[in-house]
Amino acid sequence: MKAFWRPLADIRSYYSTLYTSMAASSRLISRLTLVTGGGSGIGRAVCQRFASEGASVVVADRNEESANQTLELLSHDLKGQEHLALGVDVSSKDSVEKLVTSIQRRYFQPPTVCVNAAGITQDEFILKMDEDDFDKVIKINLKGTFLVTQAVSKALVSAGAAKGSIITVGSIVGKVGNIGQVNYSASKAGVEGLTRTAAKELSKFGIRCNCVLPGFISTPMTDKVPEKVIDKLTAIIPMGRMGEPAEVADACAFLASDDSRYITGISIEVAGGLFIG
Repeated sequence: MKAFWRPLADIRSYYSTLYTSMAASSRLISRLTLVTGGGSGIGRAVCQRFASEGASVVVADRNEESANQTLELLSHDLKGQEHLALGVDVSSKDSVEKLVTSIQRRYFQPPTVCVNAAGITQDEFILKMDEDDFDKVIKINLKGTFLVTQAVSKALVSAGAAKGSIITVGSIVGKVGNIGQVNYSASKAGVEGLTRTAAKELSKFGIRCNCVLPGFISTPMTDKVPEKVIDKLTAIIPMGRMGEPAEVADACAFLASDDSRYITGISIEVAGGLFIG
C-alpha cells in the first residue's frame, strides 16, 4: 500500500505546486497599472513583471523614448492586455493630472494599481550641495510621489472603485542616511512617511498604500558609481552582492496583488540584509 500512496501523494503535490504557479502567473490579470519612472531601471522591471502577470501597463516617464522602449519589451500573452506609453513630469501637478485623465479616457477607468518609481539623484556632500540640486531631488522623488498618489487616489474614489493598491519606491538610505546623499535620503524618508499617512487616510476607500525600500540595486543610477565603491558596498551586504531590479519588482507584484490584501502602511526592505540589526 505504501508503494501506491507515495506516488499519489507526489502527484497531488505536483498539481498543487502547478496550480499555485499558474495562479501566481496571472495574479494581476485585468488590472490596469500605472508605473512612473517606467522607462528604465526598477520602473522598467516592474512594468515587465506586471505585464507577465496579466496586467495592462501604462509606462509613464519623463523620457518618452525610454517609455516606448519599455513598451516594446512588454508581453501581451493574455487576452485583453493593452499597454500604453505616456510622458509625464511627476513634479508638475498639471502634467500628472493630464496623465491620469489620458488614462481614464483611453481605458474608461482609473488605474487600480500605481507604482511610484520615478526618481533622480544629484549627489554631493552637504557642505557643497547647491540649493537647486536639493530642490530638484525633492520635487521629483517626494513631491512627485505625493502628486501621483493624490491624483490616482482621487480618481479611484471618484470612480467608486472597490479597491486599489498604491506602491511607492523608497530606499533603505531613507532610514539610515548615506554620505553624499542628503537630498536623496531626505526625499526617501519623506516618501516612507507619506506612504504611511496615505495608508491611514485611504484605507476606508479600499486603497492600500505600501512602500518598497530597495538597497543597492544594479540600475542606471548605480552604473555611475566607481567599481571600487561598489566593491566596498557589496562587502557590507550580508548576501554579498548588489540586488537586481527584478527582485524589487517581485516585491511590488506581491503588494499589487490580492496576496497582500490585508497589508497596508508597511515597508518591505529589498536590500540583501543591509543595515539589519
